Amino acid sequence: MNGSQRLVFLDLMRVIAMVMMILGHSFFDLVRPNYVDISQFPWNIWDFVRGLTAPVFLVVSGIVQVFANKRIEGKLPKEIVYKRLRTALLLIFLGYFLYFPVQKAFHIFFQSKNTLIPFFQVNILQLIGVTLIWVLFYFLVTKNNRQLGVVSLVTGIAIFVLTPVVHLVDWFKILPIWLAPYFSLEKGSYFTIFPFSGFLFLGIAFGTYLERFSLEERAEIIIKKGLEYGAILLPIGILTFFFINSFNFSFYDVFKANTGMSLIRLSLVLILLASLVWLYQKYLVNFPWIKQISLTLGKNSLFVYIVHLVILYGLPWYPSFASIYYRKFGIAESFALSFLVVIISFTLVFLYEKFMSERKLLKYYFKYGTITLLFLLLFI
Repeated sequence: MNGSQRLVFLDLMRVIAMVMMILGHSFFDLVRPNYVDISQFPWNIWDFVRGLTAPVFLVVSGIVQVFANKRIEGKLPKEIVYKRLRTALLLIFLGYFLYFPVQKAFHIFFQSKNTLIPFFQVNILQLIGVTLIWVLFYFLVTKNNRQLGVVSLVTGIAIFVLTPVVHLVDWFKILPIWLAPYFSLEKGSYFTIFPFSGFLFLGIAFGTYLERFSLEERAEIIIKKGLEYGAILLPIGILTFFFINSFNFSFYDVFKANTGMSLIRLSLVLILLASLVWLYQKYLVNFPWIKQISLTLGKNSLFVYIVHLVILYGLPWYPSFASIYYRKFGIAESFALSFLVVIISFTLVFLYEKFMSERKLLKYYFKYGTITLLFLLLFI
């Protein structure tokens, strides 16, 4: 199995996570609240599955980081360091930009604290950006990927273990309003460093383990170890979840603050990944279009995330239908619109790839030209 084939099942996993993410975002922000109850079947099942989306994406991203950052004599080349740093900072910028509360940047200095709280909420873009800077630091201070794997494993475990403690602290009394949301869910953050950065670090640890094997062996290792580790972690996670719950801590969100749920989600991600790799090896490899779709969407996964948010919510200057008609639709209309958002988002990515893949200079100008335009719109 060649290198491109090796990446297909990882990208396919990302595609599945993207579909889950877009459908979840769209449906629950469009449907009237009185039509669904996430404490009742089948909405509780869907809500639980939605909780796997970010862990899937973060674990796979961690694995990919190991193979994307090639060392030369134990060190990362400067061009890779600068590229990863630019990417991380861009993600952080876009994470805040998409929720910018005013149309002109200088207006932000005249906003009340309550207006700024939603702006400083941490979503997946800021989380990945900050965590990638952390990961880059580990790449720079370690001499090889074996050391990187050990440090990442310890970091991931430490994040999971400390998560309940972190979520018992009132960070908004200790830290500035822009920093506290990285640790607290109280003001609306979706993805705090504890526990979600832990998934990426554990993905890196798994990636450094996979790197020891040949290309031909890695798929079998994912199947074997994914099922093995998943089967071990699942009962541990369940027991840990109920043990921590027995203390009746006043968590803002028990699913995100409880180490046991993080272990449960990690175990299910590993089992899903192993199952998907087996399914791809056994059957899906015979369908070339699956490979093409997976590779195209997989390498543009963050682009898909940004595009679907713009389609749903618009920009600071132009709100879209999910902002204007927030939770105003019935179940059928919400489903239809959700699938439409998926189709449009994926179509735009394929069009982008078609026109930009062989025009690297045009792709460069498009990327940085768009960022420059956004800056100008904010300041002019």
